[in-house]
Amino acid sequence: MKNIVETAIDTENLTTLVKAMQAADLVDTLSGPGPFTVFAPTDAAFAKLPSGALDSLLQDKKELTKILTYHVASGKFMTSDVKKLKLIATV
Repeated sequence: MKNIVETAIDTENLTTLVKAMQAADLVDTLSGPGPFTVFAPTDAAFAKLPSGALDSLLQDKKELTKILTYHVASGKFMTSDVKKLKLIATV
């Protein structure tokens, strides 16, 4: 079974997320035992950022890590689970 990073690498529209995970040094963490659920922003979502924002984030490891970990939950959450929850704690 693939981990989060392997899945992102193999998913065509998550190339920016992979680049961001690498820039934030989160690859080892998200390749770990988990389980983790990532609410993964697609390349299209990253493209909606204002001009220059992504480049700035990729240079600001602290802020990038904060934003990316906001999209990661500890545990395995399926779509049916998420629909029933009001709040999911993120890492």
